[in-house]
Amino acid sequence: MKRENTMKEFASKIAISFFFAAIFVVIFYLFLENKISQYISLINTTAVKDSLEEKIATYNLEAKRLISFPKYGSKYATIEIPSVKINLPVYYGDTKKILRLGVGHYNGSYFPGENGSIIYAAHNNPGYFQKLDQVKINDEVIIKASYGDFKYKVIETKVVKETNLDAFPIQHNHELLIMYTCWPINRSVVGRKTERLVVYAERVVENEN
Repeated sequence: MKRENTMKEFASKIAISFFFAAIFVVIFYLFLENKISQYISLINTTAVKDSLEEKIATYNLEAKRLISFPKYGSKYATIEIPSVKINLPVYYGDTKKILRLGVGHYNGSYFPGENGSIIYAAHNNPGYFQKLDQVKINDEVIIKASYGDFKYKVIETKVVKETNLDAFPIQHNHELLIMYTCWPINRSVVGRKTERLVVYAERVVENEN
């Protein structure tokens, strides 16, 4: 009998403990939920404010450097190759989403005018870099950025393996525009393409002493 009473008393204490614990959890949750809502609201407000602020690239001509950069994923330029009627938007970044929009700028490379390697990529679909294989030596390439226009002259074209990273050198004191797309461009070729058509162009600086 004594043991039975002890067990009932123990069970009662456990029930009371669970009851107070449940009350504490409910109160804590209500308080925490309010705080979480405040934090989420603050984050959303900041994100909206940031998205409304247009990040336009600005260029220091004397230093040959950008002093502010475009927002990642935004269009900041167009690229024209008049000889093959290419005229495409250029976006900062080279994600799959960006490459569905136009030309992607590899964010590990320089911007036009910064005296370094600029790496651009685009699909070989019609309306993109499909005519890149028709580009010839000495053809002109024009990049019209939000902060100025830059002209280049094609110096080399070649086909390389996609794993050949040496074909995409990052120059730090020589402005080299590197454009590439999947090879072969022939749309009838089925399967994953493991080669790339690469076109190199050097910047042409007018009125340079």
